[in-house]
Amino acid sequence: MGSASDYPSNEWAAADDPGQFGWSSTALANAYRYAQTIGSSAIMIVQDGLIVSSWGKIADVTGIASMRKSLLSALIGTHEIEGTIDLAMTLAELDIDDCEPALTPKEKQATIADLLMSRSGVYHAAADQNPALLPPRGTHVAGEQWFYNNWSFNILGVILQQLSGVPLADDFSRRIAIPLQMQDFRSEHFYFKTIPQSIHPAYKIRMSARDLARLGVLLVNSGRWRDAQIIPAEWISRSTVPYTDLGHGAGFGYSWWIGRYALQPPTAAAEIVKDKPFYWASGMGNQYLMVFPDIATVLVHRVCDANNGPSSAQIEQLQVMLLGSRVAGVPVTTPISK
Repeated sequence: MGSASDYPSNEWAAADDPGQFGWSSTALANAYRYAQTIGSSAIMIVQDGLIVSSWGKIADVTGIASMRKSLLSALIGTHEIEGTIDLAMTLAELDIDDCEPALTPKEKQATIADLLMSRSGVYHAAADQNPALLPPRGTHVAGEQWFYNNWSFNILGVILQQLSGVPLADDFSRRIAIPLQMQDFRSEHFYFKTIPQSIHPAYKIRMSARDLARLGVLLVNSGRWRDAQIIPAEWISRSTVPYTDLGHGAGFGYSWWIGRYALQPPTAAAEIVKDKPFYWASGMGNQYLMVFPDIATVLVHRVCDANNGPSSAQIEQLQVMLLGSRVAGVPVTTPISK
């Protein structure tokens, strides 16, 4: 359980000197200069509930793209323990269908767990999804194949609202945003996108870097915020298990990406932090909320324009520079990403 000092209050507290917490100010400054050249808009490094270092517009409220999916997974976790939602329920049992061509009986066998793992086998047209990227309908049965399909994620929002009877925005506000004292989030920052080919909207979210970081602090503390258990610790453990191995050290859990970070170069302290797990929410433009439980650290990266964010090579270089800034007591690390 985290102590009171492991959480921000109404306002974040910031370290006077990152070096006191094992981070190199010089190395971070170099990373921020690089970030400015590749389209980044904000970066936050939080350790033990304190801003170790930040750069850019951390209070700007902008679209978080597909990071929305991991946030919904966290919200679902608050409902499962109460019995509102059962991951074994199928689309058929929930009476979920869609526009013509309607779902087939086989597609309706997909469970809520399949949706969370992006293994539903439903390749119906969906809001916020490029139809050209979809496999043909019926290519895979439920649970058989991982495929990153927005129909699954959109339906999770529909199902949660259907079972809880509470609009997603109000539900997220009451259960997560308000208890975490999010500074910038408002209910109207949830909005919806529709297309004629599907009756189910894509829920979209706008949020600031510093509010995303509060969610990261909650996760680092196993779902606890001061004296309240907001998200069950067991749910966090279960949702950040790689149910699908995506290769190159990466995996996918319940709408969270999972990886490991390895030492570079090896050191005498290798056994302390060797091959430690981390997980992250990822959004278009290479935006992310990364959670490193073993070092109680949260890393947030944002872009103002998701269409002009850093390339994959650039974001990997930035990650190396940021994590390589941690020097005292912990060897330099490099993330292994997908």
